[in-house]
Amino acid sequence: MKKKYGLMILSSLLLVQIFYYYNVVSAQRKDVKVPESALVQTTANDKEVKKTMATTKITEENRLFVRNEAAKYYDLNPDYMGWLNIADTAIDYPVVRGEDNDYYLKHNFYKEEDVLGTIFMDYRNAGMGLDKHTILYGHYAKYGQMFKDLDRYLSEDFLSEHSEFIFSDPFTKRTYKIFSVHPSDANVDFINVTFEDNEFSNFIDTLKNESIFSLDTPVSAEDNILTLVTCNYDVNDGRLFIHAVEITE
Repeated sequence: MKKKYGLMILSSLLLVQIFYYYNVVSAQRKDVKVPESALVQTTANDKEVKKTMATTKITEENRLFVRNEAAKYYDLNPDYMGWLNIADTAIDYPVVRGEDNDYYLKHNFYKEEDVLGTIFMDYRNAGMGLDKHTILYGHYAKYGQMFKDLDRYLSEDFLSEHSEFIFSDPFTKRTYKIFSVHPSDANVDFINVTFEDNEFSNFIDTLKNESIFSLDTPVSAEDNILTLVTCNYDVNDGRLFIHAVEITE
């Protein structure tokens, strides 16, 4: 009998340890391992190279090869699609795209199992600025990682001061300006990526009407838009949608 109770106690302790690890330690790690930011400042050597290239007649003999900055991220993960940065937030992450929208929910940039996942593009998107509607997803993490800081856009003051953000693909630094912010249920209508005839124009109108703030950011059917999506716990099975239009010059 004593042996039976002893085994029951040990089993209970083991279950408590497993619960603690997955719900406290793993699920809310305060450290997130990501590559060094792609948005680095130009160095003095870079400036000298550019100056030399601008003032020197390029021939086959003196042609300079400058490796694309994105190449090092492709070396780490061929699923790399770009880098997302929102000023004054923790959102400064590489973006990947998987074969579906499930894999990177549980794997980090290095393809290691990780409850925080990584920021990923909808698998239906082509990337490189070719899509009418690009969608980026990220977990809402309690201690500020991934897309937790998106909920700061529920403050109109924060939105007015941070209405623009950068998503750089491997060849172009792209700037986006927010035109709609709204929490909602997990409505698939907000993540459409293919449109026919005037559907895209109607889609934009819908997103504007859903916004909890009245924003005067101009956006038309000729523009490309990008949506950031994370969880929102103010709504049952809720999501927070941040919609922005590309304004790259």
